[in-house]
Amino acid sequence: MKHLWKIFGLAAIVLFYSCDGIESGNGRASFYLTDGPLEAENVSEVVISISKVEVFGPEGWTTVKEFENPEAINLLALQGGETFFLDERELVSGLYDQIRLGLSSSVTSGDSQNPAHYIKFNDGSIEEITVPSGAQTGYKVVGDFTIPDGGVTSIIIDFDVRKSVVKAGNSGMYILKPTLRLMEDANVGSIEGSVTGDFDGNLVVYAYENDQYNEDETEPNADGVVFANAVTSANVDADGNYNLSFLSAGTYDLIVANFDAEGTFQQVVGSSSDVELTAGSQLDFDIDLDL
Repeated sequence: MKHLWKIFGLAAIVLFYSCDGIESGNGRASFYLTDGPLEAENVSEVVISISKVEVFGPEGWTTVKEFENPEAINLLALQGGETFFLDERELVSGLYDQIRLGLSSSVTSGDSQNPAHYIKFNDGSIEEITVPSGAQTGYKVVGDFTIPDGGVTSIIIDFDVRKSVVKAGNSGMYILKPTLRLMEDANVGSIEGSVTGDFDGNLVVYAYENDQYNEDETEPNADGVVFANAVTSANVDADGNYNLSFLSAGTYDLIVANFDAEGTFQQVVGSSSDVELTAGSQLDFDIDLDL
C-alpha cells in the first residue's frame, strides 16, 4: 500500500505548487483508474480501450480528456492499490455527480491487431470483449465529489472487472457490462494483512458492508457472478498476503473463499466480522482460517 500513498503524495505536491495559478471559481482535479482481481488464475490480461473521460457538474458535461489514440489499459495490472493516471485539469469548482468513460470501437493503437477490448489467457489465446453501446454513449459512473474553490482533489474510478466482464449464455461471447465505483481519495482507506492456516487453491478476500453478507452470495447471479454484492475484493498472494484498497470509511465483514484455476467457486474457508476502517488509514488485519 505504500506505493499508493507515494502516487497520491506526489500528485498532491504537484497540485500544491500549481494552486497559485488556479483561476477564481475553479479548482484542480486528477483522475485515476483502478481495479479489483479476477477469481480465475488462467487469465493474464483484461484490456479495455478508453477514448474519452467526461464529468458532469455545475456546467453540465465537460470533457476532461479526449485521447488522440484510444488508451489500451490492462485492468489486471491495477490491483492492490495500483492506479492508472487518466488526466489532471482545472475545472469549475462545485459538486460533480457523474463521470463518463468513452470506450473505443476500433483496434488498439500502433501495430497491434488485437481488438479494442479483450481477454488474454495464459496460453496466449485472446477472446474479444463485446461492448454493446459503450463506444457510442460511454459508461456513466455515478457518485458525488466536490472540487473546492481554489483547491485540489483526486478522484478514483474503480472498474470492477470480475463483475464487468460476463460470459453470455451458450454463445461463449464475453460482454462488457461495467460495474464502476467512484471515490475521492481523501475519503478512503485500505485493509491489508495476511491469511494464515491450511488451505488449497486460489484464495480471495471479499469486503462486505456490515451485515450485508449472507450465504446466497455464494450462488451465481444472472450474470454468473458470485459474491456479487461485495464492495471490493483481493487475491491472496503466494505469501498469504492480501490488500483491500480504496474502501470508504465504515465497518466491514471479510469473507475468504477459495476457487479453482478456472475461477469456479469451491467453498467459504474463513470470515471476520465488524472490521472498522477510518478514512485515510491503512488498517493491518490478519485472518486466521483455523479460528
